Amino acid sequence: MLKIRAIPGKLLMFLFRQKKKEPPKEGYHSQITAIPYLLAPVIFLALQSVSATIGALDLVVTDLPVPIPIETGRAFHLNLSVLWPLLGSMGASYYFFVEEAQTELYSMKLATAQFWIFILTTTGILLSLMLGQMHGMEYNEAAFPFHFGIAITLILFFYNLLRTYLKTRQRGRITILSILSGAALLLLLYLPNLINYNQPTISEIFRFWVIHLWEELSKELLLLGALAAFLLKTTSLQRAKLEKILFLQLTILIIGAIFATGHHYYWIGMPTVWQWIGGIFSVVQFIGLLLLLYILYLGLAHSNWNKLDYGEKLTFVFIAAGIFYHIMGAAVLGMVIAVPQINRYSSATYLTSAHAHLAVYGAIGMLVLAFSVYALTRKQDLTSKSYFYLCCGFGLNNCGLLIMGTVLTLAGFLQTYLIRVAGLDFQAAQTLIRPYLLLRAGGGATFALGAFLFSTILVYHYCGTTRKHQ
Repeated sequence: MLKIRAIPGKLLMFLFRQKKKEPPKEGYHSQITAIPYLLAPVIFLALQSVSATIGALDLVVTDLPVPIPIETGRAFHLNLSVLWPLLGSMGASYYFFVEEAQTELYSMKLATAQFWIFILTTTGILLSLMLGQMHGMEYNEAAFPFHFGIAITLILFFYNLLRTYLKTRQRGRITILSILSGAALLLLLYLPNLINYNQPTISEIFRFWVIHLWEELSKELLLLGALAAFLLKTTSLQRAKLEKILFLQLTILIIGAIFATGHHYYWIGMPTVWQWIGGIFSVVQFIGLLLLLYILYLGLAHSNWNKLDYGEKLTFVFIAAGIFYHIMGAAVLGMVIAVPQINRYSSATYLTSAHAHLAVYGAIGMLVLAFSVYALTRKQDLTSKSYFYLCCGFGLNNCGLLIMGTVLTLAGFLQTYLIRVAGLDFQAAQTLIRPYLLLRAGGGATFALGAFLFSTILVYHYCGTTRKHQ
């Protein structure tokens, strides 16, 4: 106290003014409701990557002592790959929606209730799958009672955003319209899956509304709105210029995604006209992703890298990686295997698996993790040591993903030739491609190591920061 009193009054006033001028890390109080949504996916990623590595080893190592059968583990992996990006997409939407709307969220209590309903439902889905409760709908294999749990969370999500939108004066902003449209489509595309259909073709049509349109339309709308909001906040990019490009990109995205779903309809009993529709609009989707690349270029061109904090820099790195996988994994590889003459042979091979890994995690998951990094480092910036370890985790994770994607692509082409052209039976072809699958398991282990390192450091940083501020 004696030392403080000895400080001259003018200097004390100067220090006080400097502190007051510092911009707040969180602009709106209700943004804290988004934090659990963005923290949980980081933890789920570590869990999923370890379980997936064990499953990959089980394919190539005879009599590997695993606690659950491979088909059960696969269902666990596939369903989790849909659920945690969904949770993170909703978190990114909540976080940036209130900033763009320039108003607090309609109800923080609803957002919190939604989060816990989603976590309980996800836990129930995963436990039921581990107990073998599956009904054969790949990526959507949860028992029907759990479908209603997901539907409730989607209703709460859309309602909360809609009520927030109705009280804002910024209703014409493309960013918030993109997020609100994504929330509405999440719900509308999911509702038909609440019904158990006797006709298998009808069941497959609605299943692809979740598998394809959730990933390539609904979540994209949420995350692209969040991406634009992030660029507007951290760069000098003009809103008018960005929103013009974003509007065009979203228009192409919506049209392309809806009709490109047709490449899933080729062999499920739909009219052959879908072969033309699916193939053509898969190319249209690629054009939209080039605009996404241009948006990233504009963001980087209008940013001052030296003035960005570590969290913002790492966010940009994840965004760049996500757009790279959007183009190479989702667009290029997806466009190749969507050509009907190729898809006739490549369908249900490891080419599909390569596309799924690069598109679902590489494209959507990377953007979710980008916004997780950003939100979880707002209270306090990363230390140089934490930043280094997070970069190492990112590097290992991407190295593993590239190994898996490359090896699965090669294995897919070989598998297609051996089974569909040379006429070998499945087991003989599986034996011949075993070396590729072993390399895939190695890539998976590298991926898991990076994911575990990244998740541990980020969670430790956030929890440590939270304790300091309490």
